[in-house]
Amino acid sequence: MTRRDVLVSGMAMAVTGGRLVAQGDAVVVGKAAGDFADGAKVFQMSGVNAVKNANGSERKMVLDGKLATGEMISMHESWTPEGTPAPPHRITHSEIVVVMDGALDFEHDGAVSKAVAGDVIYVAYGTSHAVRNVGPGVARYMVLQIGGDTK
Repeated sequence: MTRRDVLVSGMAMAVTGGRLVAQGDAVVVGKAAGDFADGAKVFQMSGVNAVKNANGSERKMVLDGKLATGEMISMHESWTPEGTPAPPHRITHSEIVVVMDGALDFEHDGAVSKAVAGDVIYVAYGTSHAVRNVGPGVARYMVLQIGGDTK
């Protein structure tokens, strides 16, 4: 192995958090797993059953697995009836929440922010947070969970 090979491998390890496997002269990232193991595809929402939660909300798990680049991700669609709160909880991953219908109060870090259809909420790793449907009708949103405990 040349000094250049060592340097390139070291840079690749730093960029991917050390999740590399040497194969001959090439350095490759780990393989995709879970819903991503078979490569690119369309996830059909019509084939996913909703699960009812104790607070009256519902959820459809869309995808769950590990990307070829090593990140764990999952995604679910959720909807809550008018006035329904989700219990506060702390996450050990990051989340991107896209509000598709309705309005939510996003409680986090001692603050409350309102998000309406079309808005995007970012929930940082480790944040204790909750959402509450504050609009008329059902609030519907998609949650993309990245890294950590994406379940």
